[in-house]
Amino acid sequence: MRIAIAGDSHGRIEMAARSIQKAEPDYLFFTGDYYSDGKKLARWMNIDWFGVMGNCDYGRKGKQEQQVTLAGRTFYLIHGHQYGVKRNLNSLFYRGQELGVDLVLFGHTHLPLCENIKGMWFINPGSTSLPRLGGNGSYALIDLDE
Repeated sequence: MRIAIAGDSHGRIEMAARSIQKAEPDYLFFTGDYYSDGKKLARWMNIDWFGVMGNCDYGRKGKQEQQVTLAGRTFYLIHGHQYGVKRNLNSLFYRGQELGVDLVLFGHTHLPLCENIKGMWFINPGSTSLPRLGGNGSYALIDLDE
């Protein structure tokens, strides 16, 4: 099973859509900021998706956080601004620990990150369209045994 993780698209999804589709994911997890972009990407690729709203989604309808279990692993999706992820991951770590999840997927910083903290994976796909340090947009892929 392949999961694509994307976020912080801010309304610019064309290039990301082509790249993500080539990876042939089974699911899309969207970490917020332009929540509707997650829905559009999933519809375009004809796959199931799970997503959360970000700080730029004010006034839209959607979830602020979400837990999803696939292939025996529990994912926690959150945009991250609620937990001060631009400073550090401490608050987000404690939230993940409280929920008992295996992986925490978040965005907001526009910087890709993949780090294991005390057995819990933290993955930030960066931004598909507005990377913080310039360069190309990014997303993440996770392959899981079913």
